[in-house]
Amino acid sequence: MDYNTLKELKNTLFELCKLSGVSGDENEVSNYCADYLRKYAEGEVKVDEFNNVTAVFGNENAEKTVLLDAHLDRIGFIVTDIDDKGFLSVDKVGGVDLRTALDASVTVNGKEKINGVVCCMPPHLCDGNEDKAAKASDIRIDLGLPAEKVKELVSLGDSVSFNVIPKELINNRVTSSALDNRAGVCALLRTAEIISSKNNPHKKPLSVKVVILLSCGEETYAVGAKTQSFDIEPDEAICVDVSFANQPGISDQYSNIELGKGPMLCVSPNLDKAMYNIIASVAKKLEYDYQVEIANGKTGTNADSIVVSKSGVKTAVISVPQKNMHTQAEIVDLNDINETGKLIAAYLREIYGYKEV
Repeated sequence: MDYNTLKELKNTLFELCKLSGVSGDENEVSNYCADYLRKYAEGEVKVDEFNNVTAVFGNENAEKTVLLDAHLDRIGFIVTDIDDKGFLSVDKVGGVDLRTALDASVTVNGKEKINGVVCCMPPHLCDGNEDKAAKASDIRIDLGLPAEKVKELVSLGDSVSFNVIPKELINNRVTSSALDNRAGVCALLRTAEIISSKNNPHKKPLSVKVVILLSCGEETYAVGAKTQSFDIEPDEAICVDVSFANQPGISDQYSNIELGKGPMLCVSPNLDKAMYNIIASVAKKLEYDYQVEIANGKTGTNADSIVVSKSGVKTAVISVPQKNMHTQAEIVDLNDINETGKLIAAYLREIYGYKEV
């Protein structure tokens, strides 16, 4: 892989992971993604009232529409109370792993961004019962400010995101919070770069209309996927998310999934088997690595909502392998993100007439 491409991909991913965007409060990451896509989209790019981002590629007047979806929201907390000493009480937004919450560094997205920490009892003062995962109702956040200042800057309902600096590991791997699903978003931004004819006169647009949807609210109620798939009325869709890679303690099918061995193609009774077969055949033809994930019904992704939109949408799921999901130390491989973006672009090229001239 080209070194510069990998470096640019890493920089984009790190920028995405630094942004807030807890479900229901996605405007910061939505605006970033919209600005990014405007460099490549051949049609309209917009952010709607729910902070979904849509960008149009290919032939806007085509009879067929392909939807490419990745959710851009992240897990976090919502402020539920401010006590008379200025400590915040919170509740979960999405599937936060509370085993990793104590002593975490967080950012409260109030009238301004305020850094804080989740309170944690020193071990010297514990009797051992505190070793269990905290309940959400027991969590308190310390902003290091007087109560009056906290109440001036923070309101009930403000979102709280984990404040983790993304880090590069060896072998093209990175760790951060919010890689679920900023890794999927990054993969679709890569697809956008590849399929775009906007800045390259030697490329012809795709013969089909392609809508990239970076959707809100997947971690809570799949709001973006439900509303936008209904509005866009795609003929088929590819949903991009993260899924489980092998790590200590993993057994059964996921023990065979490895970082750096390519994206995961999902087989499920709810997904379109023909799309899976075509995507797999494209990967084999181009000698792209891929891995197989089996779901016995629901996929746990936006695909579960897209596939039943209106009269139904043929849908496939492609996932980036990830370790330590829903923690502040998620790990992915940059090559897997790149290969995901390339595979989707190759599928569109092979099936819908993308050609270089």
